[in-house]
Amino acid sequence: MGTKEDNLDDISLWRLVRKGDAYGASVLYRRHYNLMLNFGMKFVHDADFVRDCIQDLFVKILSSRKLSDTHQVLPYLLTALRNVISDRCASARATDMLDEHSFNIRMDDSGLERLFGDNDETLLRSKQLLASYNSLNENQRIAIYLRFVRGLSYKEIGAVLEINTQSSMNLVSRALAKLRKLMSGRQFILISLQLSSLIIAQEM
Repeated sequence: MGTKEDNLDDISLWRLVRKGDAYGASVLYRRHYNLMLNFGMKFVHDADFVRDCIQDLFVKILSSRKLSDTHQVLPYLLTALRNVISDRCASARATDMLDEHSFNIRMDDSGLERLFGDNDETLLRSKQLLASYNSLNENQRIAIYLRFVRGLSYKEIGAVLEINTQSSMNLVSRALAKLRKLMSGRQFILISLQLSSLIIAQEM
């Protein structure tokens, strides 16, 4: 049976955390753990390393006496996690683990082949789309992932990238324009939806 904290929204939980409430922090941890893990693994393809970084982040949150107030709790956590990963790699000189802070979606051919079967043309298009996605600049890759795979709002994406909402919308629009050049509108929408489903399935 859940407690009253389990039913609170992120903003209310964050206010409790700022007062040193460990249970409020644990609710946020459980609520957003999977997304934080998968987001972190786009930078470092090492689940144990990212799990350690998430734990470090929440230890720092609970021990901090200067947590700022925020109405964008999830973006705050994702940004803070990215910083923890960067700091840990830098302090350990583990630059080989952090691919130049490059955010990428890694997917082997077997996953695509299971999704598209014997449809060679669609399989080729999906590989082209994925390659083109990974050729976007990092902020565009992060924005597309958070918007279309994870469903964050433009405002939340802007908070993660430390840009305003309009700039976030423009960033996504420019990225989509680049990707759409590969194929017709109908093909782009269909393959994009299928790829998003596959990415989510891999992250579960």
